[in-house]
Amino acid sequence: MSKQKEQSSISKSQQKRLERKKEIEMAKKKSKIVWISVIAVIILILAGILSLIGYSVYKNMSIIQPSSDYSKGLTTEGMIKDVTATDYVELADYSNITIPLNEIEYSDESVETDIQTLLDNNATLVTDTQDLIADGDKVNIDYVGTVDGVEFEGGNPNNAGSDLKIGSDSYVDGFEDQLIGHGIGETVTVNVTFPTDYSNTDVAGKDAVFEVVINGIYSIPEFTDEFVLANLADYASTTDEYRTYLKDTNYASNLNTKLETYMTENSTVSSYPDDYIDYLKSIQKYQDQTSYEYMNSLYSQMGYDGYASFEEYVGTTEEEYDAGLEATVQVTAKINLIFQAIAESEGITATTDDYYDYFKTSTTEDYDSLIATYGENYVVQLILNQKVREYLVSVATIS
Repeated sequence: MSKQKEQSSISKSQQKRLERKKEIEMAKKKSKIVWISVIAVIILILAGILSLIGYSVYKNMSIIQPSSDYSKGLTTEGMIKDVTATDYVELADYSNITIPLNEIEYSDESVETDIQTLLDNNATLVTDTQDLIADGDKVNIDYVGTVDGVEFEGGNPNNAGSDLKIGSDSYVDGFEDQLIGHGIGETVTVNVTFPTDYSNTDVAGKDAVFEVVINGIYSIPEFTDEFVLANLADYASTTDEYRTYLKDTNYASNLNTKLETYMTENSTVSSYPDDYIDYLKSIQKYQDQTSYEYMNSLYSQMGYDGYASFEEYVGTTEEEYDAGLEATVQVTAKINLIFQAIAESEGITATTDDYYDYFKTSTTEDYDSLIATYGENYVVQLILNQKVREYLVSVATIS
Protein backbone atom coordinates (compact mmCIF):
# COMPACT_ATOMS: atom_id res chain seq x y z
CA MET A 1 0.00 0.00 0.00
CA SER A 2 1.35 3.38 -0.95
CA LYS A 3 2.00 5.96 1.67
CA GLN A 4 -0.66 8.27 0.14
CA LYS A 5 -3.35 5.58 0.31
CA GLU A 6 -2.42 4.75 3.93
CA GLN A 7 -2.79 8.42 4.95
CA SER A 8 -6.12 8.62 3.15
CA SER A 9 -7.38 5.49 4.97
CA ILE A 10 -6.18 6.75 8.35
CA SER A 11 -7.77 10.12 7.69
CA LYS A 12 -11.18 8.57 6.94
CA SER A 13 -10.96 6.36 10.02
CA GLN A 14 -10.12 9.29 12.24
CA GLN A 15 -12.88 11.31 10.68
CA LYS A 16 -15.45 8.64 11.49
CA ARG A 17 -14.21 8.45 15.06
CA LEU A 18 -14.42 12.21 15.39
CA GLU A 19 -17.94 12.25 13.94
CA ARG A 20 -18.99 9.48 16.32
CA LYS A 21 -17.48 11.39 19.23
CA LYS A 22 -19.42 14.50 18.21
CA GLU A 23 -22.65 12.48 18.00
CA ILE A 24 -22.12 11.11 21.51
CA GLU A 25 -21.34 14.55 22.89
CA MET A 26 -24.40 15.98 21.15
CA ALA A 27 -26.59 13.21 22.57
CA LYS A 28 -25.21 13.91 26.04
CA LYS A 29 -25.99 17.62 25.62
CA LYS A 30 -29.53 16.84 24.45
CA SER A 31 -30.02 14.45 27.37
CA LYS A 32 -28.74 17.08 29.78
CA ILE A 33 -31.10 19.69 28.32
CA VAL A 34 -34.05 17.30 28.62
CA TRP A 35 -33.23 16.56 32.26
CA ILE A 36 -32.81 20.25 33.02
CA SER A 37 -36.21 20.89 31.44
CA VAL A 38 -37.81 18.06 33.40
CA ILE A 39 -36.32 19.32 36.65
CA ALA A 40 -37.51 22.85 35.84
CA VAL A 41 -41.05 21.58 35.24
CA ILE A 42 -40.95 19.58 38.48
CA ILE A 43 -39.78 22.68 40.36
CA LEU A 44 -42.59 24.73 38.83
CA ILE A 45 -45.17 22.08 39.77
CA LEU A 46 -43.84 21.86 43.31
CA ALA A 47 -43.85 25.64 43.56
CA GLY A 48 -47.47 25.67 42.41
CA ILE A 49 -48.45 22.99 44.92
CA LEU A 50 -46.66 24.82 47.73
CA SER A 51 -48.33 28.03 46.63
CA LEU A 52 -51.77 26.39 46.76
CA ILE A 53 -51.00 24.87 50.15
CA GLY A 54 -49.78 28.24 51.36
CA TYR A 55 -52.93 29.95 50.08
CA SER A 56 -55.10 27.28 51.67
CA VAL A 57 -53.33 27.71 55.00
CA TYR A 58 -53.56 31.49 54.67
CA LYS A 59 -57.25 31.28 53.79
CA ASN A 60 -57.99 29.01 56.74
CA MET A 61 -56.08 31.36 59.00
CA SER A 62 -57.79 34.46 57.63
CA ILE A 63 -61.35 33.05 57.81
CA ILE A 64 -62.93 33.71 61.19
CA GLN A 65 -63.56 30.45 63.02
CA PRO A 66 -66.93 30.28 64.81
CA SER A 67 -66.86 29.57 68.54
CA SER A 68 -69.58 28.69 71.07
CA ASP A 69 -67.30 29.42 74.02
CA TYR A 70 -69.08 32.54 75.28
CA SER A 71 -66.97 32.73 78.44
CA LYS A 72 -63.56 32.46 76.76
CA GLY A 73 -62.92 36.20 76.50
CA LEU A 74 -64.10 37.00 80.03
CA THR A 75 -62.78 36.67 83.58
CA THR A 76 -64.55 34.97 86.49
CA GLU A 77 -65.61 38.48 87.59
CA GLY A 78 -67.45 39.00 84.31
CA MET A 79 -64.85 41.48 83.05
CA ILE A 80 -63.17 41.51 79.63
CA LYS A 81 -59.90 39.59 79.90
CA ASP A 82 -56.70 41.66 80.22
CA VAL A 83 -58.67 44.90 79.72
CA THR A 84 -59.10 47.92 81.95
CA ALA A 85 -62.13 49.51 80.30
CA THR A 86 -61.42 53.02 81.53
CA ASP A 87 -58.25 52.96 79.38
CA TYR A 88 -60.46 52.67 76.30
CA VAL A 89 -63.55 54.70 77.24
CA GLU A 90 -64.18 58.34 78.02
CA LEU A 91 -67.47 58.06 79.91
CA ALA A 92 -70.33 60.51 79.57
CA ASP A 93 -71.45 62.23 82.77
CA TYR A 94 -73.98 59.81 84.22
CA SER A 95 -74.37 61.38 87.67
CA ASN A 96 -77.75 62.97 86.89
CA ILE A 97 -79.22 61.87 83.56
CA THR A 98 -82.69 63.36 82.98
CA ILE A 99 -85.30 61.23 81.17
CA PRO A 100 -88.79 62.60 80.26
CA LEU A 101 -91.52 60.35 81.72
CA ASN A 102 -93.62 60.38 78.54
CA GLU A 103 -90.74 58.77 76.65
CA ILE A 104 -90.60 55.67 78.85
CA GLU A 105 -94.05 55.06 80.39
CA TYR A 106 -96.11 52.19 78.98
CA SER A 107 -99.59 53.22 77.85
CA ASP A 108 -102.86 51.48 78.74
CA GLU A 109 -103.45 50.94 75.03
CA SER A 110 -100.14 49.05 74.73
CA VAL A 111 -101.08 46.94 77.76
CA GLU A 112 -104.39 45.91 76.18
CA THR A 113 -102.66 45.12 72.88
CA ASP A 114 -100.25 42.82 74.71
CA ILE A 115 -103.12 41.09 76.50
CA GLN A 116 -105.02 40.50 73.25
CA THR A 117 -101.89 39.01 71.66
CA LEU A 118 -101.52 36.75 74.70
CA LEU A 119 -105.14 35.58 74.38
CA ASP A 120 -104.70 34.93 70.66
CA ASN A 121 -101.64 32.79 71.40
CA ASN A 122 -103.67 30.74 73.89
CA ALA A 123 -106.60 30.17 71.54
CA THR A 124 -107.98 26.66 70.95
CA LEU A 125 -108.74 25.46 67.43
CA VAL A 126 -112.38 24.42 67.08
CA THR A 127 -113.29 22.14 64.17
CA ASP A 128 -116.92 21.24 64.91
CA THR A 129 -118.72 24.55 65.34
CA GLN A 130 -121.47 25.93 63.14
CA ASP A 131 -120.12 29.45 63.59
CA LEU A 132 -119.16 31.36 60.46
CA ILE A 133 -115.98 33.35 60.05
CA ALA A 134 -116.27 36.98 61.17
CA ASP A 135 -113.90 39.92 61.03
CA GLY A 136 -111.32 39.57 63.82
CA ASP A 137 -111.54 35.78 64.00
CA LYS A 138 -108.42 33.67 63.97
CA VAL A 139 -108.72 30.73 61.58
CA ASN A 140 -106.67 27.81 60.30
CA ILE A 141 -106.64 27.20 56.55
CA ASP A 142 -104.97 25.30 53.74
CA TYR A 143 -104.76 26.69 50.24
CA VAL A 144 -103.40 26.22 46.73
CA GLY A 145 -102.70 29.31 44.65
CA THR A 146 -102.45 29.43 40.86
CA VAL A 147 -101.74 32.02 38.20
CA ASP A 148 -103.17 31.14 34.78
CA GLY A 149 -103.90 27.67 36.16
CA VAL A 150 -100.30 27.01 37.21
CA GLU A 151 -99.19 26.72 40.83
CA PHE A 152 -96.52 29.24 41.85
CA GLU A 153 -93.75 29.13 44.44
CA GLY A 154 -95.07 29.84 47.92
CA GLY A 155 -98.67 29.33 46.88
CA ASN A 156 -99.08 25.89 48.44
CA PRO A 157 -98.14 25.09 52.08
CA ASN A 158 -98.77 21.40 51.37
CA ASN A 159 -101.57 20.94 53.91
CA ALA A 160 -99.39 22.18 56.76
CA GLY A 161 -102.23 24.34 58.07
CA SER A 162 -101.76 28.10 58.22
CA ASP A 163 -103.08 30.36 60.98
CA LEU A 164 -104.61 33.65 59.87
CA LYS A 165 -106.31 36.44 61.78
CA ILE A 166 -109.05 38.00 59.65
CA GLY A 167 -108.44 41.73 59.33
CA SER A 168 -104.72 41.51 60.02
CA ASP A 169 -103.91 42.29 56.35
CA SER A 170 -101.10 39.75 56.52
CA TYR A 171 -102.20 38.19 53.21
CA VAL A 172 -102.60 39.90 49.85
CA ASP A 173 -105.39 42.52 49.69
CA GLY A 174 -108.86 41.00 49.41
CA PHE A 175 -107.86 37.50 50.50
CA GLU A 176 -109.08 37.70 54.11
CA ASP A 177 -112.35 39.52 53.36
CA GLN A 178 -113.50 36.76 51.02
CA LEU A 179 -113.39 34.18 53.85
CA ILE A 180 -115.89 36.11 56.01
CA GLY A 181 -119.26 34.35 56.22
CA HIS A 182 -117.91 30.89 55.40
CA GLY A 183 -117.76 27.93 57.76
CA ILE A 184 -115.53 25.05 58.76
CA GLY A 185 -115.01 22.41 56.05
CA GLU A 186 -115.89 24.76 53.19
CA THR A 187 -113.66 25.24 50.17
CA VAL A 188 -113.68 28.87 49.12
CA THR A 189 -112.43 30.23 45.80
CA VAL A 190 -110.57 33.46 46.46
CA ASN A 191 -109.61 35.81 43.64
CA VAL A 192 -106.89 38.38 44.20
CA THR A 193 -104.43 40.56 42.31
CA PHE A 194 -100.85 40.71 43.54
CA PRO A 195 -99.35 44.20 43.87
CA THR A 196 -96.81 45.18 41.24
CA ASP A 197 -94.07 45.48 43.88
CA TYR A 198 -94.74 42.03 45.38
CA SER A 199 -91.61 40.21 46.58
CA ASN A 200 -92.23 37.20 44.32
CA THR A 201 -91.60 38.80 40.93
CA ASP A 202 -93.09 35.77 39.13
CA VAL A 203 -96.58 36.74 40.30
CA ALA A 204 -96.17 40.50 40.89
CA GLY A 205 -99.02 42.44 39.28
CA LYS A 206 -100.84 39.25 38.21
CA ASP A 207 -104.30 37.88 38.96
CA ALA A 208 -104.32 34.73 41.09
CA VAL A 209 -106.87 32.18 42.25
CA PHE A 210 -106.68 30.45 45.63
CA GLU A 211 -108.67 27.35 46.54
CA VAL A 212 -108.93 27.73 50.31
CA VAL A 213 -110.04 25.00 52.74
CA ILE A 214 -111.23 26.22 56.14
CA ASN A 215 -109.94 23.81 58.78
CA GLY A 216 -111.21 25.51 61.91
CA ILE A 217 -111.94 28.69 63.84
CA TYR A 218 -110.01 29.46 67.00
CA SER A 219 -111.84 30.03 70.27
CA ILE A 220 -110.21 32.97 72.06
CA PRO A 221 -110.26 32.74 75.88
CA GLU A 222 -111.46 35.59 78.08
CA PHE A 223 -109.01 37.54 80.18
CA THR A 224 -110.12 36.66 83.69
CA ASP A 225 -108.53 36.05 87.08
CA GLU A 226 -108.89 32.32 86.38
CA PHE A 227 -106.97 32.69 83.12
CA VAL A 228 -104.20 34.63 84.92
CA LEU A 229 -103.90 31.98 87.64
CA ALA A 230 -103.81 29.18 85.09
CA ASN A 231 -101.31 30.78 82.68
CA LEU A 232 -99.53 33.70 84.37
CA ALA A 233 -99.13 32.69 88.01
CA ASP A 234 -95.38 33.47 87.90
CA TYR A 235 -96.21 37.13 87.30
CA ALA A 236 -99.60 37.84 88.88
CA SER A 237 -102.74 36.33 90.43
CA THR A 238 -105.37 38.76 89.09
CA THR A 239 -106.00 40.66 85.88
CA ASP A 240 -105.22 43.98 87.60
CA GLU A 241 -101.94 42.65 88.93
CA TYR A 242 -100.95 41.44 85.48
CA ARG A 243 -101.75 44.80 83.93
CA THR A 244 -99.54 46.43 86.59
CA TYR A 245 -96.82 43.89 85.85
CA LEU A 246 -96.92 44.76 82.14
CA LYS A 247 -96.75 48.51 82.85
CA ASP A 248 -93.90 48.15 85.34
CA THR A 249 -91.73 45.74 83.36
CA ASN A 250 -92.09 47.68 80.11
CA TYR A 251 -91.42 50.95 81.93
CA ALA A 252 -88.22 49.45 83.35
CA SER A 253 -87.22 48.10 79.94
CA ASN A 254 -87.83 51.46 78.26
CA LEU A 255 -85.87 53.27 80.98
CA ASN A 256 -82.92 50.89 80.62
CA THR A 257 -82.96 51.37 76.85
CA LYS A 258 -82.98 55.15 77.25
CA LEU A 259 -80.06 55.06 79.67
CA GLU A 260 -78.02 52.72 77.48
CA THR A 261 -78.71 54.90 74.45
CA TYR A 262 -77.62 58.01 76.35
CA MET A 263 -74.37 56.35 77.49
CA THR A 264 -73.46 54.94 74.06
CA GLU A 265 -74.25 58.19 72.26
CA ASN A 266 -72.36 60.40 74.70
CA SER A 267 -69.40 58.21 75.67
CA THR A 268 -66.34 57.87 73.44
CA VAL A 269 -64.40 54.66 72.80
CA SER A 270 -60.88 55.57 71.68
CA SER A 271 -60.09 52.06 70.40
CA TYR A 272 -61.20 48.46 70.77
CA PRO A 273 -59.11 45.62 72.31
CA ASP A 274 -58.08 43.37 69.40
CA ASP A 275 -58.41 40.08 71.29
CA TYR A 276 -61.88 41.00 72.56
CA ILE A 277 -63.06 41.98 69.07
CA ASP A 278 -61.74 38.67 67.67
CA TYR A 279 -63.58 36.81 70.44
CA LEU A 280 -66.84 38.64 69.65
CA LYS A 281 -66.43 37.93 65.94
CA SER A 282 -66.14 34.20 66.59
CA ILE A 283 -69.23 34.26 68.81
CA GLN A 284 -71.23 36.26 66.25
CA LYS A 285 -70.26 33.90 63.45
CA TYR A 286 -71.27 30.91 65.55
CA GLN A 287 -74.66 32.53 66.22
CA ASP A 288 -75.20 33.33 62.53
CA GLN A 289 -74.23 29.82 61.43
CA THR A 290 -76.51 28.33 64.08
CA SER A 291 -79.34 30.52 62.80
CA TYR A 292 -78.58 29.39 59.23
CA GLU A 293 -78.74 25.72 60.25
CA TYR A 294 -81.95 26.28 62.22
CA MET A 295 -83.66 28.00 59.29
CA ASN A 296 -82.67 25.18 56.94
CA SER A 297 -84.03 22.62 59.39
CA LEU A 298 -87.27 24.58 59.69
CA TYR A 299 -87.66 24.87 55.91
CA SER A 300 -86.97 21.15 55.55
CA GLN A 301 -89.69 20.30 58.07
CA MET A 302 -92.13 22.46 56.12
CA GLY A 303 -91.18 20.80 52.84
CA TYR A 304 -89.37 23.82 51.38
CA ASP A 305 -85.89 24.12 49.94
CA GLY A 306 -83.48 25.80 52.34
CA TYR A 307 -80.38 27.88 51.70
CA ALA A 308 -77.77 26.17 49.54
CA SER A 309 -74.91 27.58 51.63
CA PHE A 310 -74.05 29.89 54.51
CA GLU A 311 -72.98 32.48 51.93
CA GLU A 312 -76.44 32.41 50.35
CA TYR A 313 -77.99 32.84 53.80
CA VAL A 314 -75.92 35.94 54.64
CA GLY A 315 -76.17 37.27 51.09
CA THR A 316 -72.45 37.68 50.44
CA THR A 317 -69.17 35.77 50.24
CA GLU A 318 -67.68 34.44 53.46
CA GLU A 319 -64.69 36.77 53.08
CA GLU A 320 -66.99 39.79 52.75
CA TYR A 321 -69.11 38.56 55.65
CA ASP A 322 -66.02 38.20 57.84
CA ALA A 323 -64.84 41.68 56.89
CA GLY A 324 -68.19 43.14 57.91
CA LEU A 325 -68.13 41.53 61.36
CA GLU A 326 -65.82 44.23 62.71
CA ALA A 327 -68.52 46.90 62.60
CA THR A 328 -71.20 44.46 63.77
CA VAL A 329 -69.47 43.39 66.97
CA GLN A 330 -68.24 46.88 67.86
CA VAL A 331 -71.83 47.69 68.89
CA THR A 332 -71.70 44.96 71.55
CA ALA A 333 -68.11 45.78 72.44
CA LYS A 334 -68.93 49.44 73.03
CA ILE A 335 -71.79 48.86 75.48
CA ASN A 336 -69.82 46.18 77.37
CA LEU A 337 -66.76 48.44 77.62
CA ILE A 338 -68.94 51.32 78.85
CA PHE A 339 -70.68 49.16 81.46
CA GLN A 340 -67.36 47.70 82.61
CA ALA A 341 -65.86 51.19 82.86
CA ILE A 342 -68.77 52.28 85.08
CA ALA A 343 -68.32 49.13 87.20
CA GLU A 344 -64.61 49.88 87.55
CA SER A 345 -65.29 53.51 88.46
CA GLU A 346 -68.05 52.76 90.98
CA GLY A 347 -66.61 49.57 92.48
CA ILE A 348 -69.50 47.42 91.23
CA THR A 349 -68.77 43.69 91.27
CA ALA A 350 -70.69 40.47 90.58
CA THR A 351 -70.53 36.72 91.17
CA THR A 352 -72.79 33.80 90.32
CA ASP A 353 -74.13 34.05 93.90
CA ASP A 354 -75.93 37.25 92.82
CA TYR A 355 -77.89 35.47 90.09
CA TYR A 356 -81.24 35.00 91.86
CA ASP A 357 -81.19 38.55 93.26
CA TYR A 358 -80.90 40.06 89.78
CA PHE A 359 -83.03 37.59 87.79
CA LYS A 360 -85.78 37.06 90.32
CA THR A 361 -88.19 35.18 88.07
CA SER A 362 -85.56 32.64 86.97
CA THR A 363 -85.62 29.06 88.24
CA THR A 364 -82.82 26.64 89.05
CA GLU A 365 -83.42 25.05 85.65
CA ASP A 366 -82.97 28.43 83.97
CA TYR A 367 -79.69 28.98 85.81
CA ASP A 368 -78.33 25.50 84.99
CA SER A 369 -79.29 25.93 81.35
CA LEU A 370 -77.55 29.33 81.14
CA ILE A 371 -74.37 27.97 82.72
CA ALA A 372 -74.37 24.94 80.40
CA THR A 373 -74.84 27.09 77.30
CA TYR A 374 -72.76 30.16 78.07
CA GLY A 375 -70.43 29.30 80.94
CA GLU A 376 -70.11 31.01 84.33
CA ASN A 377 -68.00 33.97 83.17
CA TYR A 378 -70.63 35.05 80.65
CA VAL A 379 -73.45 34.68 83.21
CA VAL A 380 -71.48 36.81 85.67
CA GLN A 381 -71.09 39.48 82.97
CA LEU A 382 -74.89 39.47 82.54
CA ILE A 383 -75.28 40.04 86.29
CA LEU A 384 -72.61 42.76 86.31
CA ASN A 385 -74.30 44.61 83.45
CA GLN A 386 -77.64 44.35 85.24
CA LYS A 387 -76.09 45.83 88.40
CA VAL A 388 -74.71 48.71 86.32
CA ARG A 389 -78.17 49.31 84.83
CA GLU A 390 -79.69 49.44 88.30
CA TYR A 391 -76.99 51.88 89.38
CA LEU A 392 -77.75 54.16 86.40
CA VAL A 393 -81.46 54.01 87.26
CA SER A 394 -80.68 55.01 90.84
CA VAL A 395 -78.86 58.18 89.77
CA ALA A 396 -81.21 59.14 86.89
CA THR A 397 -83.91 61.80 87.16
CA ILE A 398 -87.36 61.14 85.64
CA SER A 399 -89.16 64.39 84.78
